[in-house]
Formats: sequence, structure tokens, C-alpha cells
Amino acid sequence: MYLKYPVYLLLGLIIVSCQKKDEVVKRDNEPDVHILQGEDNEMNAAIENAQKSLYKFKEAIESHNPDYFNFALKERFTTPDSGSEHIWISEVQYSDHKFYGIVDGNPISTTEVKLGDTIEINSQQITDWMYIDKNIVKGAYTTKVLRKRMSQKEREQMDKESGFIFENE
Repeated sequence: MYLKYPVYLLLGLIIVSCQKKDEVVKRDNEPDVHILQGEDNEMNAAIENAQKSLYKFKEAIESHNPDYFNFALKERFTTPDSGSEHIWISEVQYSDHKFYGIVDGNPISTTEVKLGDTIEINSQQITDWMYIDKNIVKGAYTTKVLRKRMSQKEREQMDKESGFIFENE
């Protein structure tokens, strides 16, 4: 089971250090974008956990296990106001010790990439990873933080639309 638009499962995420409080930007036919404070300790811990466990993603993608699919990485891009925008990169491939993929979110602030670009992923800027094992979402640390902040109804709607189960929730 492959998602037609995996970005809808994964949620957009922008971290802007000048924001006073979290904000959700709703966009037609696009995933919501969450604008967070730069000093969001819970989100920063999720990013750190994702970076420390990136080896699990690499092992999974190299395994060529037919039960694993929708490999995606989230990369941090700079914005003109010296902030950062975190965008999911889908259809990730691993070759010659490098990750490559397609920008799977329509950037709001960064001009470094645009939707649909095929890029080499800067491994120093990876802020999350995920893949699906049968119907279980592996990784997705930052998405899990956002899910915790959703209402029960919003989580149920997300689960129903995606058809997937988030590991360790």
C-alpha cells in the first residue's frame, strides 16, 4: 500500500525562532504547516532522537525488504529571515553513501528547493526519518510530537486517512 501523496501523512513543519507561540497554517490541498518556536524542547529532543537513530533508517533502506516502503527523510533548509524550514523528502534512495529524494512539500519560506525537486540530501541537516513496515510507521519522531498535540479526533482522522499505525504510541 503506497500513499499517493505521502506528505499528507507526514505533516508539514516549519520551525521559526521568532514566533511567540505555535501556529498552524491551513492550506487548500496541502498538508497543514506547523510553525513552532525555535526553543521547542520537545521537538528539539525528537530531532535529536531522529538523528541518533538514523542508522536504523539506513539499515532498513539497504535491506531491500519488500515489506518496507515510503522511505522519507526530513531536511532542514534555511529561510531568508535566518530561520529554518523542515521539509519531507520522499522516494528516498541510498547510493554511494548518499541519500537522494524528491521534495515532497511546497515550501513556504525557503528558496533553496521547490516542490518536486530531486535533491541530494544533506545528511547534516536531516531532522527526521520514516518508512512504513507493512502498515506501521517507523521513525517519524517529529510527527509523533505533533500527533501528541492534536486532539483525539484529529489523530483518529489522520489514522483513518492514512491507514497506518504509529509505532510506540
